[in-house]
Amino acid sequence: MIKTEKKNGFVHLLISRPEKKNALTRDMYSALAEGVEKAAADESVNAIVISGDGGVFTAGNDLDDFRARATDTNPKPSAGLAFIETLMNCDTPVLIAAEGLAIGIGTTMLLHVDGVYAGESTRFKTAFVDLGLVPEAASTVTMPLHLGARKAADLLLMGDVLSAAEAAEIGLVSRTVADGKALDEAFAVAEKLAGKPREALRASKRLMKAPWKAMTKDALEREREVFSERLRSDDCHAALARMGKK
Repeated sequence: MIKTEKKNGFVHLLISRPEKKNALTRDMYSALAEGVEKAAADESVNAIVISGDGGVFTAGNDLDDFRARATDTNPKPSAGLAFIETLMNCDTPVLIAAEGLAIGIGTTMLLHVDGVYAGESTRFKTAFVDLGLVPEAASTVTMPLHLGARKAADLLLMGDVLSAAEAAEIGLVSRTVADGKALDEAFAVAEKLAGKPREALRASKRLMKAPWKAMTKDALEREREVFSERLRSDDCHAALARMGKK
């Protein structure tokens, strides 16, 4: 589930499914998108903070959801990508507090927000290729833009695990803090943003994103088509079956 708390000048969205390491389901993606949209429309809100419950940010997309989509003869549009599009279109600054694990979309969504604060032990990983899939969330464009082509290949093709220190060094993370303190750091930044002129803040973010907006949207659509094809592939079915036996 997604818990929402409005504070003084910002909104906190908490991913709360600790028994599954906050793996994201279709309903959770929809709730996150709704939470971001409502916060962005609120004239008293200058920032949005997203974090995970139980010392974990998120283990990524729920694998049972992938399995259902892989065999669905009439698949619904991806709720995960709808959430990413909401982040892409959000003019209110979005901050993420990451602890523990940030897997799959837990890493790629970071490329669409304005600040990321991570506990020292946080680990980042994308495993799309290992699942017989391809990267999504426009990461085939945003990751090379943010991190450079070589590091993007390490993450998206090799599936390397990135430490919090490495993520900060290459710019995926804004700052690292002691474990358990990421949310405090994100709240402190959100409180700082809360004191700034709202429309100037939002207009500045729009201007910063404008050069890349069309490119990012095109990447999202290209990936959506190929990801859907790969989800029905023998490679993906076999990988999901193997993981189901673990």
